[in-house]
Amino acid sequence: MPGCRPGLNPVLLVTCRTGRSSWCREEVGDVLFEIDPDVNVVETGFPDVLLVCSKLDVNPVYNRARASEYGFVENIIPVHGVLRDLGGLGEVLGMLVGGGEKVKVRVRALGVRGLSTRVWAEAVSYLEGRGAVVDREAEVCVHIVLLKDTIIVGKAPCKPVFK
Repeated sequence: MPGCRPGLNPVLLVTCRTGRSSWCREEVGDVLFEIDPDVNVVETGFPDVLLVCSKLDVNPVYNRARASEYGFVENIIPVHGVLRDLGGLGEVLGMLVGGGEKVKVRVRALGVRGLSTRVWAEAVSYLEGRGAVVDREAEVCVHIVLLKDTIIVGKAPCKPVFK
């Protein structure tokens, strides 16, 4: 997966309507340019999945992106953690979810077969062990996206951006 330019960090993972990546990229870039003129939207190597890189912190970028209306964006996930392997997953989950908090766990594996079930089970086990409540009806999701050799973790409302 291509990374961010020097000085920029991954802040959002954007999924686009099927076959609309170029329009989606332009939409997201235009919205975020207002708060960060250095914003960079890059292809991930997977169809209709983009990575947004910024010099700003994830939260203001996510809030600005989420507040806009789009024609070609399906969903926007904040990037709260980027891992090269599953070893650090518990640490990232521990920073995102507190004891007693109700969350839904969503795992999406791109370019990796058979791993999503294992990752989901590990995440649920870790969260429940810390006292979190994993509930498929929760309104807040922990998103774990496996992009070949990169794992992106973010916490956001389960409801997608595209309505």
